[in-house]
Amino acid sequence: MALIAPDELPVLRPASDVADVAANAKLDAEKMALAKLINSTANTGEYTALYNNQISEEAIDALESEGYTVTQRSPVRTADPKFQYIISWKP
Repeated sequence: MALIAPDELPVLRPASDVADVAANAKLDAEKMALAKLINSTANTGEYTALYNNQISEEAIDALESEGYTVTQRSPVRTADPKFQYIISWKP
C-alpha cells in the first residue's frame, strides 16, 4: 500500500490498512525521493543523478529492476562513499 495522500490524512482508516502503510512507509518515501531526483534530472537533459544519502538494498533492487544503474561513489571523490550514489539511465 502506498503512503496516505495529504488530502486523506483526516480520514480514519482501519488499523490493518494503517499498519500496512507503516510497514512500507520508509521504502515508499525513499522511492518517491529517488523518483523526484531522477525525473527532475531527466527534465534537464541529463542521464546521471548524484544522490547524497544512503540507499537501501530494497530501493537499489527496485531501481535496477527498472533498468537503472546504481553505483556507490568512489572513495577518492567523496569523504563518505556509503552515503553517495550515482544513478544513471543512459540508453
